[in-house]
Amino acid sequence: MTVNRRTALALLSAGVLASRLEAAQAHLHAIRRNTEARRLIFFDPEAHRLIDALAEAIIPSDEHSPGARQAGVGYYIDLVAGNSAAAEQEQWRTEMAALEGAATSELGKAFLDATPAEQAAFLNRLANSAAEPETPAVRFFARMKRMTIFGYYTAEIGLLKELGYKGNQALSEFPGCNTDG
Repeated sequence: MTVNRRTALALLSAGVLASRLEAAQAHLHAIRRNTEARRLIFFDPEAHRLIDALAEAIIPSDEHSPGARQAGVGYYIDLVAGNSAAAEQEQWRTEMAALEGAATSELGKAFLDATPAEQAAFLNRLANSAAEPETPAVRFFARMKRMTIFGYYTAEIGLLKELGYKGNQALSEFPGCNTDG
């Protein structure tokens, strides 16, 4: 498989090692084409459940388009983390553990065991601190937001269904903004 320039730049900027680029791109194409090809390479199933829940909380499904879970964002994040340098992988583990510790401390239970309202309140508190992320938990949530947004809007669901991207087209006229919708 030849490496696609856009995908290569996207994966490199997300932290994928250059030596793993071709394999990461092949895996990314597989998980985007076929949900049955999705497999975890870095996170265990319990950690993936947390990543998936956080991504869905960041970009939930609504009447307009599917959310991060349906776009496979959790698998994208797993792909990036699994193909990153060892120091980056350790940072993922450390910051994720810090988020879980902060949730347990604040909520009295694991994040995934909290009610949706408790989860939202906890994430809102983290989001309000994200401008100056001083704790590993806040840094992890800020990283999750960046990765979720990137993973979602480069997936078919985000790009085509949410944004309505129609590809590179030459327009004979510029229709302007439609303020009706």
